[in-house]
Amino acid sequence: MENHHKNNKKKRSGLPTQMGLIFRMAAGGYLMYLAYNIYNSSGEVQGMEKIAFAASIVLFGVIGALVIVQSLRAMQRGEYEGGAGDHRKDSVSSEEEAAKPDRIKFGEPETMPERESEKEE
Repeated sequence: MENHHKNNKKKRSGLPTQMGLIFRMAAGGYLMYLAYNIYNSSGEVQGMEKIAFAASIVLFGVIGALVIVQSLRAMQRGEYEGGAGDHRKDSVSSEEEAAKPDRIKFGEPETMPERESEKEE
């Protein structure tokens, strides 16, 4: 049963999905929205709180803008699963080739092809 779960697992490429990039852009937009709202309400604040508000405006604004710019670049370049920038090895399509072990596992007998001379005997 454990082997069945391994075969059904989807291979991950390490790249985000297209929808993941859209969610990142939305999160970046929300951070920029928060920075704008903090900026609008900072007129009512005095003293040390004003410094904290200014720091949070800069922090939220810069991080939000970076997230949006990086996500837009990744979308434009196709750096998402299935995009033009996805350079995964798609040639392994059959389950037999995908299931071949790369290394010999300890505890399992090593199988070697028979030589032609051994087959004749």
